[in-house]
Amino acid sequence: MRTMSGAATLFHGLILGAAAAIFAAPVALPAGLVGAAVGALIGTLAAAALHERRYRFSAVLLLALSLAMGGWLADLVFVRTQLIPGWLGGSLSLELADAVRAVFISSAVVLVLRGLALRLRAALAIEGAVVVLSVASTVAAHRDGMIARPLQVADWFWTQGLDPVLAFLALGLFAALLLAGVIASGRRFGRTLGQLLFVLFLGAFLAGRLHGLDPEDRRDLMGGKGSEQDEEEAKQRQEAKEKAEARAQSGEGGNGAAPPGDGKGTQPPEDLPKPGGSGKDRPAAVVVFHHEATPPWGTFYFRHAVFSQWNGIRLVKTSRADADPDKEASFPTASRIFEGVHQLGVGRTSVATDVALLVDHPKIFTLADASQVAPLANPDPSRFRRAYRVVSQVYTDPYEDLIGRAAGELEWSEDLWEYYTEMPKDPRYFELAAELQASVRPEYRDEPLAKALTIKRYLEENATYSFKNNHEGESDPTASFLFSEEKLGYCVHLSHAAAFLMRAMGIPARVSAGYAVAAQNLGSGSALLIKQGDAHAWAELYVRGVGWVPIEITPEKTDVEPTEFNEHDLQQLLGEMARREGEGLEQTQPPPSLAELLKPFVDMVPYVLLALLGLAYLTKTWRLLAPYVLSWRRQPKVAYRAALDWLAMFGLHRQYGESREHFAARMDVMSPSFRPITDVHVGVALGSQRLAEGRARFMELPELVSGVARELRLGAPLWRVGLGFLNPISWWWSR
Repeated sequence: MRTMSGAATLFHGLILGAAAAIFAAPVALPAGLVGAAVGALIGTLAAAALHERRYRFSAVLLLALSLAMGGWLADLVFVRTQLIPGWLGGSLSLELADAVRAVFISSAVVLVLRGLALRLRAALAIEGAVVVLSVASTVAAHRDGMIARPLQVADWFWTQGLDPVLAFLALGLFAALLLAGVIASGRRFGRTLGQLLFVLFLGAFLAGRLHGLDPEDRRDLMGGKGSEQDEEEAKQRQEAKEKAEARAQSGEGGNGAAPPGDGKGTQPPEDLPKPGGSGKDRPAAVVVFHHEATPPWGTFYFRHAVFSQWNGIRLVKTSRADADPDKEASFPTASRIFEGVHQLGVGRTSVATDVALLVDHPKIFTLADASQVAPLANPDPSRFRRAYRVVSQVYTDPYEDLIGRAAGELEWSEDLWEYYTEMPKDPRYFELAAELQASVRPEYRDEPLAKALTIKRYLEENATYSFKNNHEGESDPTASFLFSEEKLGYCVHLSHAAAFLMRAMGIPARVSAGYAVAAQNLGSGSALLIKQGDAHAWAELYVRGVGWVPIEITPEKTDVEPTEFNEHDLQQLLGEMARREGEGLEQTQPPPSLAELLKPFVDMVPYVLLALLGLAYLTKTWRLLAPYVLSWRRQPKVAYRAALDWLAMFGLHRQYGESREHFAARMDVMSPSFRPITDVHVGVALGSQRLAEGRARFMELPELVSGVARELRLGAPLWRVGLGFLNPISWWWSR
């Protein structure tokens, strides 16, 4: 049965108190944090007292249950009755209730953990895990890319223009120190301090290396990418791909003909958004607007890919030079103008935006419709990956102003008209399109916008937004979605269905992909946060004199839980960071990284290690020479210590629980001179020999120490002798 000193128990209680306060921070009032820390200390002291008095563990559990009941009664008295609130007032009563409840609950939990750990050393692992989880739980929201969560940790760093990653690395280091302190429970103070210093040094070194990595590399290293859900989706996509290839090779197709090529064309392009997945709340970019613009459909569309060419299987990116002048481009190295877009002017407002990417993107994305792009200096390399400026022609007139405008452009060739209206030959598309067109009021039956809105209404009333069926592996995934009874699909299926139905009505249409962000998220500011969950695909029709106009399909039925935008603070702060360059201000130096802050200390590491090595050798040498230089009065202690050091150099140690006399008897074969040194030391320590009576004998002890050294050297192989002399801390194991 292990026991702990009072100082060790108090130290352990303080560690658990800190962990309890951190765990309670997200849900407790300030008084509750103090109560949780006090309760943990009480639980630690109570567990030590019960253990010292040899109470059974059942008594510990009974006391813990009583404390938990006390917490319930405190909640009942302070909150659910009028007795205390009527006397102290509502606010003070809540504070006091939170503190008392935290004391009882925290003490109950810690009592059980400590009671178990004092009886079973292995249970310290459970206690350590609880301590680490208490810290990790406070920053769980940060792991998946929510770089401003939790606010109580990140806010101060953001307001100072510092990377909040510093705070989370510091919390991780603090958790490691707490864990080291828990596991070191009951050991000697010197060892505990050494272990904590080692963890502190190693943690600071790793934190500096982590902070110096790119954000994406840092997330990879720390396990921020990948999840069981992602792996399952990847597995499903692979199975669908194999199924599609098998269908293609066997000649199966929606119209009785095998798809051309190897069947890989049945897979959706990589630029289209994938359903579900983890990390949807992870910030992807921040966009700073230089001009106010409000689209009539209430959504800002940021386009990075367009799909307008029918390849016999699906819509893909164009291979024509005269189509899609606004198609995606590589990241600009110089200012570039999109020919055919910059001249658009009817109903459009020219808007300049600065885009700062928070994660790597393979291609540029721009606010639709972009007419010019240019590179920008990175406003904050510690946070952003790159930046660029976009000038877009944003349509801002009311939707009804599009009534009366025809589709397409008069300058288009017949071949280009056919290009933008080509689609599957499946007659079901044309039958449904004719049915929908017939439902349009006669005076609007030839209006492109009216027909497009009829398609929009049909899909919204009959489809269900869902990730349950991705229709991969089908020869025509859009037909599989549109003509199924359930019509389960997400934006990719909805946009393709709308585009094909518009083409069936003779309207030039295509599908675009990128990000769609609600305009209301902009609020009264000028910065707009784009998250990875904003990835979207939408259909577009071409209106004469206006250009491509989005048609957003939002089904009335969905089995996907909607998410609210709650990152206004993060959006504003990132906007301020991105705006530094956009406003033409002098480029500011990024705040120093943790690696840079720690560099002076890291540079000192070799010298510190060299100094520690020298100190260890000096300590070893002094302990061995002390019997020859100190007075005879100190010989019983220093001579015995020197003899133990000689034995330790050769790997000979006194075992835990072994008496000094038994150890001396066990060493008789290796070193007969050790027993008389032990007899003198034990005699003086226990009082059977007095200094005045043993002077002559004490003066012989240095010679006996030399005898121990000589006997060990003669009885051990040469390599063992050399290793013993080279080991600078062999004396550490002397006891």
